[in-house]
Amino acid sequence: VEGERVRAPVDVVEGEIPPGLRGVFCRNGPNPVLGRPLRKRYHWFDGHAMLHNLMIEDGGAYYTNQFVPSDRYRIEEDLDEEFFPTLGEYDGIYGLAKILLHPDMVRKRIPDLNTVLPPNTNVLMFDKRLYALNEGNIPFEIALQPDGTLRPVGYQTFGLLDYPVSAHPRVDGSKLLFHSYTTNTELIKRDGPMKVGVYDAKTEKLDMYFAPTQEDYVSFAHGLMHTENYMIIWDCNVHFDPRGMFDGGSFFRALPDHSLRFGVIPRNATGPDDVMWIDTGSPAAVVHPLNAWEDDDGTILLWTPRCESLVIDLDTDDVNLFNMVEYRLDPTRGESAMRVIDDSINVEFSTAPQLGKFTRYAYTAIQDSATPGEGSFSGFCRWDMQDRDFRATYYQENEIGGEPMVAQTEDGDTFVGVHLFNLAEEQSYFVLYDGETNELACRLKMPYRVPFGFHGQWLSDEELQGHFEHHGVNV
Repeated sequence: VEGERVRAPVDVVEGEIPPGLRGVFCRNGPNPVLGRPLRKRYHWFDGHAMLHNLMIEDGGAYYTNQFVPSDRYRIEEDLDEEFFPTLGEYDGIYGLAKILLHPDMVRKRIPDLNTVLPPNTNVLMFDKRLYALNEGNIPFEIALQPDGTLRPVGYQTFGLLDYPVSAHPRVDGSKLLFHSYTTNTELIKRDGPMKVGVYDAKTEKLDMYFAPTQEDYVSFAHGLMHTENYMIIWDCNVHFDPRGMFDGGSFFRALPDHSLRFGVIPRNATGPDDVMWIDTGSPAAVVHPLNAWEDDDGTILLWTPRCESLVIDLDTDDVNLFNMVEYRLDPTRGESAMRVIDDSINVEFSTAPQLGKFTRYAYTAIQDSATPGEGSFSGFCRWDMQDRDFRATYYQENEIGGEPMVAQTEDGDTFVGVHLFNLAEEQSYFVLYDGETNELACRLKMPYRVPFGFHGQWLSDEELQGHFEHHGVNV
């Protein structure tokens, strides 16, 4: 989109905003600077980070959008040009030459290569601080203002990080559980293709920080899960393959004979010898799991959308097929069992009101042939992990939606919020559904088009008040 807006009023055109719902639906996604000539081949991941903040307060709603003022964004604003390398450039023999030359060029402007990519993938509130994330970076801290605008604080290493942090770390009380993988050959040579860690905000120390594997390949390990006693990472059948630079395909490709493995890491682990890798026995990929928790017998139950042959190519309209499954992992015997929960509906982009312990309901987006490629969806599913079934809700005719986001009122009532776009009207809406019944609670007409972006989070009023207090902002 072009332009940044501040606290634009949003009309409620159907229903009413639930009483007791106060906070911000905060979405992050890539956005090129329109009006500046695109001299380089553009890839969806290349856009600067932009936050879209829908503020809910006192039964009303307001909208603010702003570019995240990262170092990369501010340097290119000063230069008024695209200075930094883009994924779209890495194509063919010239792309290979650029990969070899770009690090030295970039370091002249930004010495730490872990702070170069646009933080355009997700947001995270942890210890009263707000971060914009990209799995090739360390977290970029921003200060959210009451009107929804942002000011930069800077990249956060917690005094200790020397490896990227994924776009999907998990908060568990005072602790931040994180990992990432990398294709940076220097980091792989030093630490391996993946690193995991736990940072405790109370002690301001790392409880763990090590490489869980020394395999000689890079697996697409996009996220992690956790339970009371474990962190769970994975090694799927989608691996980094630089041949995509030459044949026009993706840099990550599915291997038909590589089994999905889960790495079960005890919370008191000190090194890779403490990691139990459990082979599921079949090739598959996991991207955005639904939830995980421990059963009474000590086994781990993990619900997740599962894809047998994932194609990561945002330049195609082809849709990957994901089905909801349950894995039961036995961390004492190193065994796994899989049960298909449903194979009739294609679902991905998961969210739950609470992670790491059993919750009855959680949610995914629905994708089918009616949606134009990855990242846009035709509806959402409410998954019932008690009765082991689901309820699907589809959007109106000519409407597509982004990732569902879970919000809760002060009394604990759960709602699902989704940004929609009406193709016939060329109009953006935001809708709220009851998290138990899937019934429509309200429909908001957005004053401007809102892209779906990648990921978003609900920031509750309690979290926001703590955040403002931390930054000395009077509300």
